[in-house]
Amino acid sequence: MKGDLVLADTTIWVHYLRGGNPEVKDRLVPLILENRLATADIIIMELLRGSSSEKNFQILHDDLVALPRLAMDGATWELAWKSGYELRKSGVNVPLADTLIAVIAVQYSCLLLHSDKHFSILSDTLGLREEMLIPHQTHQAQSE
Repeated sequence: MKGDLVLADTTIWVHYLRGGNPEVKDRLVPLILENRLATADIIIMELLRGSSSEKNFQILHDDLVALPRLAMDGATWELAWKSGYELRKSGVNVPLADTLIAVIAVQYSCLLLHSDKHFSILSDTLGLREEMLIPHQTHQAQSE
């Protein structure tokens, strides 16, 4: 199954959970039904910390842990450390969580679905296969 999995970044999950974007639903639902949509612990943490109630936390928790989960092992951390160093050295500064998520996708040969400009920046440097499903908007543009 390695290589067939698709990892959805937190940004995609937020669009999916809020609804209102049929493109996201149309992309994720078939992957869920085919057991090809994966997650990772860091994505689960990012999503669960935003839960609005204990009930919502538990429902979301149960749904997320039912997906194939890509573990972070020693090799993941080694790749993340080296990648973080190389990125900074070349002048690329992206959030730590995005670097970890990208490294997980690379390690497991997954396509990464996202709506975050940082992943497009990382694609060449890390060899990341990525697809921006929804163009990233700045905070200001979202609030208008």
